[in-house]
Amino acid sequence: MLQIKSVFGKVLYEAVVDTVAAASVLAVTSGASLYGADLYGANLCGANLYGADLRDANLGGANLFGANLGDANLGGASLYGADLYGANLCGANLRGADLRGADLRGANLYGADLYGANLYGADLRGADLRGADLYGANLYGANLRGADLRGADLCGANLYGANLCGANLRGANLRGANLCGANLCGANLPSPTVVLLASWGNVSDELCRDLMTYDASCHPDPTLFTKWAEGGSCPYNNVKVDRAAIFAEVKILWKENLPLCRPYDLMMRVLAEKCPPWTTEQTEAFEKLFKKEDAK
Repeated sequence: MLQIKSVFGKVLYEAVVDTVAAASVLAVTSGASLYGADLYGANLCGANLYGADLRDANLGGANLFGANLGDANLGGASLYGADLYGANLCGANLRGADLRGADLRGANLYGADLYGANLYGADLRGADLRGADLYGANLYGANLRGADLRGADLCGANLYGANLCGANLRGANLRGANLCGANLCGANLPSPTVVLLASWGNVSDELCRDLMTYDASCHPDPTLFTKWAEGGSCPYNNVKVDRAAIFAEVKILWKENLPLCRPYDLMMRVLAEKCPPWTTEQTEAFEKLFKKEDAK
């Protein structure tokens, strides 16, 4: 008799089978809940866990290579260092899940809910993240080379130092996302106006001045910027439109009637300052972090 227990030791399911994978599949097909299951390090390679209830489960270090987790509920689950290479997570709920260091190469995450998930250092090379909800997700240092992020919601996501080389970000929402230090070599980007809505922080004085001019040109009343620079309130107070670019403004740099730069040119200047091309040394050091997985 093989038992699947919760992280608190409660028996969630038991069956006369030889493997945890077989017991898990039987549990799912019978409609049993695996909420809070302790499956740390379990071998679930290729297991069909479609629609499984794995909320708050401990799947740290588990082997889920090629597993079917489509529409599964993994909200709050721990998948730290799990092997999800080629796994099907289409439509899965991974809200707040811990996926630090997880291997998600080639995984199908189409339409998955990754709101607030922790993907620090995760390997997402070639993953399908089309339409995925990555609002507020932590992708610091993640490897997203060649990933498909078309239409993904990356609002407020942390992509600092991530590798997005060759990734497809067409139609993605980048509002408030931190892309500083990311490798965007060969990436397909959304429109310049969308890229300018990422969170760019401090920029050079000249770029700051031109970005403020651009921001003012998109405002219903550009004269409010002059009043703001002279000590007045934020020009967006009580205005029914939002900012056209997100960066750290500097009042003393404001000047009226400066030439207006094209959004594309501003985007390229922002990327040159905040996402400069990685050096050979940077690229090699980053790839070394994922070399172990390549040898699998």
